[in-house]
Amino acid sequence: MGSTVFFGYTTDKSLHVTLNRGASDALELLIDDALEKKHPKLHEKIMEMLPLDQIHFVELDNHEFNMVIRAIRQCISSWDTPTEWQLREKKVWEEEAEPLVVLDPRYNQETDCE
Repeated sequence: MGSTVFFGYTTDKSLHVTLNRGASDALELLIDDALEKKHPKLHEKIMEMLPLDQIHFVELDNHEFNMVIRAIRQCISSWDTPTEWQLREKKVWEEEAEPLVVLDPRYNQETDCE
């Protein structure tokens, strides 16, 4: 079994996805790569429930949420020659996470978080 990733809520539903173990591992590594060194407190906030197979974006405020999304996107775009595993990370982000992220009311495509 993999992890359930909770992104947030809209007025009528929870924005979450349950991933199989391979997809979950890929997303965890992507989050580690994007946040662990540059934004360790945000990384910890998102990953603190990982022992329960949960990843939470829910506790992030608007600024933090958009900063995390931007960091993940920048991490992906920084790969000049992505490995097979990085391509898997990108696929999981783009197919499973991104469609839910953009539905979150905190999401602001225009926000410059740097």
